[in-house]
Amino acid sequence: MPDIKTNAEPVREQQSAADTDAASAKSTITRRNVLALAGTGVAGLVAGGVLASWGVTQERIASGDLDLRTTPTKMIVTDRARCSGCQRCEMMCTLRNDGRVCQNIARVRVWGNYNFGKSVDTGDGAITGNCQFTVEHCKQCADPWCAKYCPTHAIHSDPKSGARVVDGKKCIGCGMCTQACPWDMPRVDTDTGISTKCISCGRCAQQCPNGAIQFIDWKDIAQAVIDKGVVRTTTIV
Repeated sequence: MPDIKTNAEPVREQQSAADTDAASAKSTITRRNVLALAGTGVAGLVAGGVLASWGVTQERIASGDLDLRTTPTKMIVTDRARCSGCQRCEMMCTLRNDGRVCQNIARVRVWGNYNFGKSVDTGDGAITGNCQFTVEHCKQCADPWCAKYCPTHAIHSDPKSGARVVDGKKCIGCGMCTQACPWDMPRVDTDTGISTKCISCGRCAQQCPNGAIQFIDWKDIAQAVIDKGVVRTTTIV
């Protein structure tokens, strides 16, 4: 009898783990799920007021204050009206991903346009006096040029987050990804010889003191879709 009990224990543990995995998979809400639930695209969510609780409205997007990008698991919102230019996001990004502070390889950037904005005629930045700072981050393109021009195919979509990430074992540090990206977001780390790129970890958003960066979970957006009455659904499945 003791032998039977001992043998049965791992079976119960395996069954419990399987049930947990199934429940986790069932509760995962992605961009595709939400857009299908709402029957509209991201622009429709904005127009319908679904994203208003996060400060995302048509007026604010039209003003140029907000930039909105999506991955299969997150909606990334940057708000230049909230950015104070402290560059804490850059520090926290590199501390988390590289173990040191190094603005040059940060996946999110403020310093590049801190003084004069994107160009001297924008009226932005600290020198020109309006103190409006633009938070630059990876656009997570649907058709990423960085990946297309990588000669070793080192950039791929992460199966969990959906973010375009760099495989350090394949990267040869040639810098083609940087040259191909219209925003120069991938950067080769001169210490490691490997390209760095945003993995959508969200550390920049967690550490921003002003809420200028938000990583919004699609499950929360799905609940907002339901609360706004965009669909006749009461549960998320």
